[in-house]
Formats: sequence, C-alpha cells, structure tokens
Amino acid sequence: MNELEFSETNAEEMKKRGYVLIDDESNTVLGSAETARKAFDAFDLCDSENGECKMNFCSSRYKDAVQLRLRLLRTARQNARDFDEITEDGTIIFGRIKVPAEFLESFDVFLKENELPEESYAVDADRNTIETACGIAEELATIFEEENPNFGQIQIWIIEQYPFTGGFVVGSERIY
Repeated sequence: MNELEFSETNAEEMKKRGYVLIDDESNTVLGSAETARKAFDAFDLCDSENGECKMNFCSSRYKDAVQLRLRLLRTARQNARDFDEITEDGTIIFGRIKVPAEFLESFDVFLKENELPEESYAVDADRNTIETACGIAEELATIFEEENPNFGQIQIWIIEQYPFTGGFVVGSERIY
C-alpha cells in the first residue's frame, strides 16, 4: 500500500476533497500513514505474533528515493559513455579537464600522441572541456604536477552528476 500523496496531476482534486499536505517539505497527505495503519489493523493484515504482514506499506519518501535511484540506474546504463563510472545510486563519475580555448586543439593532439584511444575521452569545443575516465584524469593531474606542459591554465576535476546530458552535478572535486 502506497502512502497517499499529492502530484501535479491530482493536486486540484485532492484539495477539493479536503486533503492537505503533512508539511511544506513533502507531498504526503496528512493522516495517510495513520489511515494505512488502521486498514492493516481492521483487515487483520499483520500477524501480531510473528510480525509478518500480508501487505507492505510504502511511505512517500521511501518510494521517491527508491524510484529515483532505480530510474537513475536505468538511465545511467543506457546513457553512460565507455569511460563513465556508474555509482550504486545511479549517478555517473568522470574526469573533466577545462582547457583554455586556444589550447584545446593542441591538448587533443597531446592526448592522441600519448596513445589515448578516442573512445576514452570526449571533447566539447563549446565548453572548452575534455571529459574522460577518473583514472585518466588523475594520471593527467600527476603528469601536469610533475612536468607542467604549456597548455595555459588547465583545471582537472572529478565530477559526479545525474546521468543526463547536462545533468545536475552532485559533487565535484578539483584535483589540478
């Protein structure tokens, strides 16, 4: 049994019928969890001796968290590039190298000269970035710290984001 909640498609009807939100941070209907408990008791759905129930209650928050995670995992499996790491939460992790526009082409040549396969990175000329596997980004950061090749002010980041093009960035850490 799912906890009753407001949605974009049912909100108007829910209000007309007198339902209200439990608080400002949730879409949960006030009193719906208590009503579910009463239904479980009234229909003797739970065995009080061993605690087993013939039906489960799924809270709105739990359902949202599980559904979002599963949706992200499905999307990540469909959309992840060869070099993206998929987390257990369905986000993707990768390295992002920000290169000044005037050095982007020569940086791409540098990667090819160092025998980095083309499928192991993606160049975004509009944003002056190169995205690649975390391990490659970390290796490049080490190389730049030791050798400091002349590509201007390069920044190297490890990015975690939702698995959509331009997805919400969950976390980022600058490593160079």
